[in-house]
Amino acid sequence: MKRTILVAFCILVLFSMALLANTGAVKAYKAGYSVDDYTAVTTPTMDGNWTFPDEWADAVEKQLDGSLNAVFRLKFNTAADYSWINQYYLIEFFDDATNDTGDYWQICYYASTTLFGTLTPATTPQTNCLMINYTGHSQTGLAVYKGTGTGWSVFTDYTVPTHIQIVESISATPSSSTPHWVFEIKVEHVHFTINPEFWIRVAAYDASNSAAGVQAWPEGSADVPNDWGLMNAMTTVIPETFPIVVLLVLSSVAVIAGSRYFRKETRVKSCSLGKLEK
Repeated sequence: MKRTILVAFCILVLFSMALLANTGAVKAYKAGYSVDDYTAVTTPTMDGNWTFPDEWADAVEKQLDGSLNAVFRLKFNTAADYSWINQYYLIEFFDDATNDTGDYWQICYYASTTLFGTLTPATTPQTNCLMINYTGHSQTGLAVYKGTGTGWSVFTDYTVPTHIQIVESISATPSSSTPHWVFEIKVEHVHFTINPEFWIRVAAYDASNSAAGVQAWPEGSADVPNDWGLMNAMTTVIPETFPIVVLLVLSSVAVIAGSRYFRKETRVKSCSLGKLEK
């Protein structure tokens, strides 16, 4: 039992140190915008539908900024040896069911050039920035761009559907019984050298409601990485039975129990040393 408490205490200390180190780092992504990217419990069926009730229940949902009603969900899975990492997105545009050639969705990435490296604040697309565009509800409308340091250039080093797969439909989902545009997207991260922590921007545009403009998370420019949000890849599945309050309580118990254990051990060692000195 004592060893269990000690292990829990050590884990908590290491976790706290990581949080402190992370807090001290220079960050320039948009304040208030972060999302946890959890390991998938269920691998999505890439058919452009929320195929069964649990298909996307294991993913965090974020609302896109703007006057229209659009959300995205995200999760990933990986090979045991990390030879491939598939990132999945579900984008739902609840207010749109029209097939306009001007409709589009977009995902922007900003990743470190080294594993677990830090990102430098940027006001222009850097060479380690990536933008995926899908326009007009057609595979011919897929385009990928890479940052140049000052703008974007066409990036062709990918294949469909190995590196990028996009499937869409107008259908109802557990989120809304009214048929609407549903996009399922798979991005193979290893090919694009995207790291566990990076900045992203997810956007959608409804050409039939152009006055509403682009709906995006976060709201801001696709050309300015500092306007994007933080995305953290998690090595665990999304929490269901342990809300944060419970985890904090358990952490507090671990700290108290651990401190008592260490005080007790110190007293025992002191007494033992005293006896040896005599």
